[in-house]
Amino acid sequence: MATMNRSSGRNVLIFDHSRNCQDTQLLGGLIQNGSITEVNFLDMLGILLVVDIPYRVERRGDNHVVTRSGNPLQPGEYEVHCDSEWTVSP
Repeated sequence: MATMNRSSGRNVLIFDHSRNCQDTQLLGGLIQNGSITEVNFLDMLGILLVVDIPYRVERRGDNHVVTRSGNPLQPGEYEVHCDSEWTVSP
């Protein structure tokens, strides 16, 4: 049976930038087809990440900080920045 590449086509990638600034870890991604807003994206991360303190999400390249707005999420690579340890929910 052929193995399907589930990450194929993802145009939004999420990286853990908090644990070690020299070596970011890919957490996952999604396909932005135009319907996902910045607030939707932050809500999704709120389910994915288990963290007790606030964190911020920045797009690589221009350091755009994702806010709780209705602006469409732009395709790209995003880093999660947090000053505390956190885990990914099961």
